[in-house]
Amino acid sequence: MSFRLSITWLHTWTGLLGCWLLYFMFITGSTGYFDDEISRWMQPEIPVQMSSFDAATLLPKAEEYLRDVAPDAAHYYIDFPVGRSPFYTLWWQTQSDPQTGRKGIWYNKKLDPNTGAIVTPRDTHGGELLYRMHYVLHYMPTSLAHWITSTAAMLMLVGLISGVVIHRRIFKDFFSFRRRKPDRSWLDLHNLAGVLPLPFHLMITYSGLILLMFTTMLAVPVANYGAGKEIRMAYDRFFSEHEVREASGNKAPLVELSTLYQDAAQRSNGHPISFISVDNPGDSNGIVSVGWHVTTGLTPFQPLHYDAVNGARFEEQEHSVSGAKTFYDTMEHLHEGQFAGPLLRWLYFFSGIAGAVMVASGGVLWAIRRQQHQKAKGLSVRGLGLVQSLNVGTFVGLPIAIACYFIANRLLPLELAGRGDWEVHCLFIAWLIMLMHAFVRSRRVDHITVWQEQLLLASVIFAAIPVINAITSSVHLGETLFYGDWVLASFDLFMLALALVFGVARYKLRAKTARQSEPCDAELGEARL
Repeated sequence: MSFRLSITWLHTWTGLLGCWLLYFMFITGSTGYFDDEISRWMQPEIPVQMSSFDAATLLPKAEEYLRDVAPDAAHYYIDFPVGRSPFYTLWWQTQSDPQTGRKGIWYNKKLDPNTGAIVTPRDTHGGELLYRMHYVLHYMPTSLAHWITSTAAMLMLVGLISGVVIHRRIFKDFFSFRRRKPDRSWLDLHNLAGVLPLPFHLMITYSGLILLMFTTMLAVPVANYGAGKEIRMAYDRFFSEHEVREASGNKAPLVELSTLYQDAAQRSNGHPISFISVDNPGDSNGIVSVGWHVTTGLTPFQPLHYDAVNGARFEEQEHSVSGAKTFYDTMEHLHEGQFAGPLLRWLYFFSGIAGAVMVASGGVLWAIRRQQHQKAKGLSVRGLGLVQSLNVGTFVGLPIAIACYFIANRLLPLELAGRGDWEVHCLFIAWLIMLMHAFVRSRRVDHITVWQEQLLLASVIFAAIPVINAITSSVHLGETLFYGDWVLASFDLFMLALALVFGVARYKLRAKTARQSEPCDAELGEARL
């Protein structure tokens, strides 16, 4: 076997083995670039800020609430209604346990950005759940999920590199799309979706492996620092965020945050303040950090630091940061894209969707070629039916399941216990039904018919989301378009666009199947004559 043929074999089987999990990771990970927007749609009870934020009036209410509910908190964090998340959110973290070393738990409450009143939205995991599922999956321990997703990412990296090696006409084929040839059109789609966003795919795969390196590459730090407490000390030394000041244990009153807000607003060069963070509130060594979004660099925020007792501003002392942490932070910023503006975030999203198209088209192409081989040789190809059923049940079934997640958000009773968890259960129940439909239905009809049925269902169910939203909430298209709320309007419009995409795909597939069956019908008529 030649070198190129061996690499082709490697590319084929690494791609197939990780195909369905990588598709899941690309789809859910891509939604993470709009997790705040998705969460906003899934909590329609939260009022949107209708005027400029009145810090002088609303901040004292936030301070009073935090003092009442969390007088001994280790951290306060106030998220202001600016940018992608127009909510007024209070966060507080309990004290860490010195005996076990466990960090405190974070809690949060959302406020009306116009009145400061507490708002109780529906229980939902929102867009954050979809984002987290791309690396922690669900219904399993986090450590096991990290091993599984890291293995899939490694298969992805091998597939990308081997694909570049075997692709001899990469630039010529980049401009080719032969849509009337079934196997060639899928190959052209596979090449196009893989080559066009190739730098993104390499970056997102490699950075994902780096972010999970303490799971899959643990042998390296263990060999250098030892296991147990030694490796934890090494991690804290090189990777933990440093404290600006350690708590002294001496009680002291917290300065009025509205005063610091106004001072920072004057120094922010017109950028709206996006957060206030308080470390060690009520302690003489407390620190208040006031920050705003920046549009350059990989760091999304620019903070100013103040003494929490007297409000004096000071410059944070420079701390030596290890090269390992600098590199790790850079990979994390690139992978998560938190620094990205709207256009770059859309580019991240569509590049991730292109990754899903790439692995999906590879799975379909494998099934098509094995089916052609089976017809030509008259031999049964082992695993062909399994792959075909997994293809349709995953590539169409997963989007249907995510649509059911959104519909469950609107239809489940608001008072249902564990409502947020039940939204997730609806997602996986719907996906299981789609997989069962693909396996059971394919025993009676061909897989093309199964594809058509699920594509039709996907088109209907995505089109139903804006309709159900209009019936069950006040943030429907008629309202959001009238008031120019393009974040909420874009969600419904995107659902309609997905319905159109699945509908067109079903129409094309049905028309193609009809054209292919015409000669057979003509031959059958002649035979009867």
